[in-house]
Amino acid sequence: MNAINDQNAVLVVRCQLGERAAWEELVQRWHQHLWRFIFGMLGDREAAEDVLQIVWLHMVQSLVRLREPARFEAWMYRIARNVIADRLRAQYRRPLEETFEEAVRSDRAFESIDLTDSLQNALSNLHPIDRETTVLYYFQEKTLDEVAGICEVPAGTVKSRLHRARRQLRETLEIEEHCDE
Repeated sequence: MNAINDQNAVLVVRCQLGERAAWEELVQRWHQHLWRFIFGMLGDREAAEDVLQIVWLHMVQSLVRLREPARFEAWMYRIARNVIADRLRAQYRRPLEETFEEAVRSDRAFESIDLTDSLQNALSNLHPIDRETTVLYYFQEKTLDEVAGICEVPAGTVKSRLHRARRQLRETLEIEEHCDE
């Protein structure tokens, strides 16, 4: 176990014992990481804020039941994944017009991340599980093993998803490059 996991485990145990300062420190330590992950997955600032609040609410309600405090980070990302999945499922059930308007807004929301327009579009075209793996690995800078733990899949599956995502991103960017010429 590394030092960061040790620090997280100590904070989690302190939170489980009802220490308010520990909770504030945990939120301060992980808020930006969660925000970047959620925003990277949804691409919409308003939706990301809503999801982030729901994630923190789920965490505060269930942190006392976390049996392995050293696995806090993976647990936290799994909660975020589940809330994002719920949000995406609800989004796919909405009427087409509303979904189109949200898609236009979410494309613009990506501008705050240092990505080119082409890469923004290419990322939004990835399947959600490939986008999730890509965001965790490249933008959250997680290792293959950490992504595997968060996604609850073998490391080989993570490698396959990254390979597929890179191939699709490359193809999409090449097509856009040829269209711009």
